[in-house]
Amino acid sequence: MTFRTYVLSALLLVAILGCASTSRQSLYDEIGGHQTLNTIFGVSITRIYTHPEIGHYFKGVPKQHLREQLVAQTCELIGGPCEYDGESMLESHKDLDIKEREFYILVEIVQGAMRDVGLTYQQENQILKKLAPIKYQTINL
Repeated sequence: MTFRTYVLSALLLVAILGCASTSRQSLYDEIGGHQTLNTIFGVSITRIYTHPEIGHYFKGVPKQHLREQLVAQTCELIGGPCEYDGESMLESHKDLDIKEREFYILVEIVQGAMRDVGLTYQQENQILKKLAPIKYQTINL
C-alpha cells in the first residue's frame, strides 16, 4: 500500500466514522436523571418555603407533593421518561397574583440548587430554557 493510498483510506475511514449516527443522550440522562432532579428540587423547596418574599405562596402545599410535581414536569421537559399529569400552570397559579420579581426569586433559588448539586452552566441554561415558557403561565401580567 502506498503512502497516498494509506492516507486516502484513513481519510475515508474518518469521513465514514464522522458521519455515523451517534445517539446523543437526553439532558435528563446527562445530568443524572431522577436522582439529580429530586435533589435539586429538594434543596429548592427548602429554600422556597422559608423565603420571606415568596414562602407564603406555598402555605398549605405539601412539600413532597410539590417536589414530585416539579421533578415530573422538569423530567418530561428535558427528555426524561416522566409524564407530568398535574394541573396546568395557569390553573395552579390562578388568583395568586404572582409578580415577575417574585417569579425571578424562585428561578434564582432553583439556579442556586442546580449549582449546588454540580450542574454545569450549560446544563443549567438548557434546563432554564425549557422551563422559561412557564413564566407567562404563572405571573400576573
